Amino acid sequence: MATYSKIYLCLSLVFSFCSSWLLTGCEQKPTEELALVQTDNGAFAADLSIAGVYSVISTQTGVQLWDVEKQLPTFVWQHQPNQPNLIHTVKISENNKFVLTAEDTAFAVWNMQTGANKGYYQIDKSEIVAAAISKSGQKVCLGLMDGRILFIELDTGRRLEFLGHSERISQLVMSANGQYVLSGGYDGKALLWNSQNAQVVYDFAHTGRITQVALDAKARFAFTANSTNQSYIWDLTTGQKISQLNYTARQQIFTSVVFSHDGKWLATGAPQQQVKLWQVESGDLVAKWPIKADNFAATVLDFAFNLQDDVLYANTSFGLVQAWSLAQYK
Repeated sequence: MATYSKIYLCLSLVFSFCSSWLLTGCEQKPTEELALVQTDNGAFAADLSIAGVYSVISTQTGVQLWDVEKQLPTFVWQHQPNQPNLIHTVKISENNKFVLTAEDTAFAVWNMQTGANKGYYQIDKSEIVAAAISKSGQKVCLGLMDGRILFIELDTGRRLEFLGHSERISQLVMSANGQYVLSGGYDGKALLWNSQNAQVVYDFAHTGRITQVALDAKARFAFTANSTNQSYIWDLTTGQKISQLNYTARQQIFTSVVFSHDGKWLATGAPQQQVKLWQVESGDLVAKWPIKADNFAATVLDFAFNLQDDVLYANTSFGLVQAWSLAQYK
């Protein structure tokens, strides 16, 4: 009997240890493939090209364009030389040829191959809080503090003003061809609309301020999230909800979101240095892991999957480009 008691005790201890290990979230983390230091002083804004080949970051000294594959900076840009850098938004066009940079009352477009400035533009009456650029680099969308959205065709000078929001714009993204814009505002509206006629295609209903929006590059899905616990993935063909991200927290603010190329995964960044990988179809969490940072507030500013969807790149406010292998989740 004593022998059986000892065996039972040992098994109980093993079970308790395993249960504790699982409950603490000690799942196997992905292998880190890259940790590229771009700045020692942190980044205000960052963007990765569609497959993570290029990175652009806004720092105290200006905007830097990096070749991630070669791990080398290529150009440094400024709106106002010898002045503090106030650029808060940077975007790379899908064809890897142009970069949009924006501060409160001005934006510029740059050539990624030559470094040349393609145009510097100023606006009045309100402040730019969000911006996007089309694949061709000829169409720009600006979300403003007063709730308006300006759509501009740089080659023709055509301008369209979208008035579908009643409060400040929080986020916006544009389809690669510039035909559609998904915008979110403090008014709780997440709207997909046509840039040719300003007609709303879908109104993705939320309660409370919209904090994040994203479009799938192949026009299959949209993601919208508010400031509490409404984080939805939508079918762009029907406008119907596909899934809701499954988490128990009352509040989940996402700082960056991107769909994988095959449409199976969604990667999100959040405060407290967290990267999370979700299933699009179910909304279930696949994995989570931390970024490198010695600042608890550091977070992911942008993501990119490589073309095979087996590596995830992240541009962080800590000043790094990190990459992890996702092979174990395939």
